[in-house]
Amino acid sequence: MIDTHQSRQLAERQLWSGTVRQFFQTLEIDDRAFAPDITESLAVFCQRYAHMPGRSLSLLMARSFCVTGDTDTAERILLHDGACRPHVASWLEVLSSGYPFPELYPLFSSRALRPQNFESTGTLWVLDLNRIQLTEADRHELILFQTIRVLTEQVSSVWKKSDGCGTLGVKGLPRLTQFVRNRNVSRQMPEHIRDVLALRAQKNGWAAVPAVLFFNH
Repeated sequence: MIDTHQSRQLAERQLWSGTVRQFFQTLEIDDRAFAPDITESLAVFCQRYAHMPGRSLSLLMARSFCVTGDTDTAERILLHDGACRPHVASWLEVLSSGYPFPELYPLFSSRALRPQNFESTGTLWVLDLNRIQLTEADRHELILFQTIRVLTEQVSSVWKKSDGCGTLGVKGLPRLTQFVRNRNVSRQMPEHIRDVLALRAQKNGWAAVPAVLFFNH
């Protein structure tokens, strides 16, 4: 008897493999040393997460080449993606092998964490809390503080190479704190985020602590 489930999985993986291979051919990077291996590993990943946005696939491809040491190819991939193109240098830095990409990928994929340019500060990393979904149980004061602490600790990895020099822009904090009964939370949270970054800087031995900007939207 034919195993239709296994056959369907194979067909899906082959479809993704063909998609990635065609993309590599378009950018003329299909002859890179690790291109075949990257193609197959990405096909397996995409098969499992079939509804990922296109920008996520670009980041995964670029990350794969960064890990092999081929940053030139990674840069070509990012320049081809309109969303990544304005911040290629920032992306290349955090996609290198020294960063905890699996931990940061969910934030990158949802665009809850992304580089952005502002006239007053230049490029900074934005933590967009509007893209973070909380359940009713998560809206307890103590859980919210813990959630923000964990997020801030994760995000702090992007300043690893800069020795703590940089700026975090936080969006959506008013929306996230409006459900908490304790009205003091909205006033305490900014200082909480700064304290978390200061502790991370101390733990990592950084020369500086990332600055923080808060946006009221």
